[in-house]
Amino acid sequence: MSVRSCLIPLAAAASLIGTALAMAPSANAAPAGAQSCYGSAETYFKPNGPRDYPAGDHLQSSGSCNDINIKPKTNRYVQVCIENIPEGTLECPDPDDFVYAAADQWTVVKYNVDPGTAFVFRFRSTAQSSGSWAA
Repeated sequence: MSVRSCLIPLAAAASLIGTALAMAPSANAAPAGAQSCYGSAETYFKPNGPRDYPAGDHLQSSGSCNDINIKPKTNRYVQVCIENIPEGTLECPDPDDFVYAAADQWTVVKYNVDPGTAFVFRFRSTAQSSGSWAA
């Protein structure tokens, strides 16, 4: 058998493997629902000082996600406080109950949130923080 006749089937097999790998989902790929959720993500910037973002206001879940998610640019401890709109009060978890959110990774901070829920992120630290959120 000539070298040429061996190389043609080998090249065809390599092409098929490459196509299959390109079509296969990555191990780091988010599920389809998560992709649409994170596709509606917004950026945030919390300055030094206040622990709540946004300070004096609230965010609102969009319905694109079932949960409230955060992706900080640096490691942070954070919780979500739900705003009771008629009373204007925040309902927060236990003061020591913060979720660790690793830098540059999506983290669910609060599960099973209805669309239109008003909330704020409460950070354990008063240090500046920035990143993205999706809800």
